[in-house]
Amino acid sequence: MTKTSAVDGPFDTLEATFRLACQGPKPWSLDGRAVPGLPDRHIPLDELRAVLLHPSTTYGTRGRALSILVARAQEEGGAATVGLAGVLLFGLRRAVAPLCDIRPDRAADIEAEALAGLIEAIAATDPGRARLAARLCWLARNRAKRLFETELGELGRPGPYPDAEAPPLPVTHPDLVLAQAVTEGVITRPDAALIGETRLGARTLDEAADALGIARWAAFKRRRRAELALAEWLGSEDYQRRWFVQSRPQTPYLGGGGRPRGGREADRRSKTCP
Repeated sequence: MTKTSAVDGPFDTLEATFRLACQGPKPWSLDGRAVPGLPDRHIPLDELRAVLLHPSTTYGTRGRALSILVARAQEEGGAATVGLAGVLLFGLRRAVAPLCDIRPDRAADIEAEALAGLIEAIAATDPGRARLAARLCWLARNRAKRLFETELGELGRPGPYPDAEAPPLPVTHPDLVLAQAVTEGVITRPDAALIGETRLGARTLDEAADALGIARWAAFKRRRRAELALAEWLGSEDYQRRWFVQSRPQTPYLGGGGRPRGGREADRRSKTCP
């Protein structure tokens, strides 16, 4: 039997609860007969999680199984929500890992915020939408990230004692280089955010493409063009380090507000552009 301790974080507690609930004569389960590609029996959710994570499982099977679990959680709440959270736990851990690595002392609070964000996301998400797991984990991470950014902002404010102030970012911090590139017109703000979120942050290129409403390949090409322009600028005589801090701009990526109206037209570049 798995035991929890006082030092376990929210994710560890969830995992222990999930494993216990998937044991015994009446484990939390999903009827595999409702999902093409799964065995024709009731499948305990911990076994289902392993199946869905296996590379041989098709996207269709994963999507259908998660759709059923999301609809059940929306209808029943309680144990059904915890069961879905347990199935998604590996994705949740991966999504918030960069935040916890930076603030390990606040890992428990970050995980708790992510779980609260997941509950909000479940209630607001259509069970029939594509890439359910990525969507739910991304929304959960966004809530945790808001807590993270708020606390970093508080750390950066001058305190009554000089020693209490947060140390400044190094002048070559990647975020500052991106901000400088935008200021000097090397790349656009959305392109800087695309690079920052997918190269430095926790968002995948698939998630960025989904937020933009474009194909993954289109997002890849857009980021590649911006990175080539950035590399050329960094290697030229035009690049000089700035000795000031500039906040990274809010964008559809960073602000979580979705793609702006008319965004698809804005993504199209003139044929004369390199």
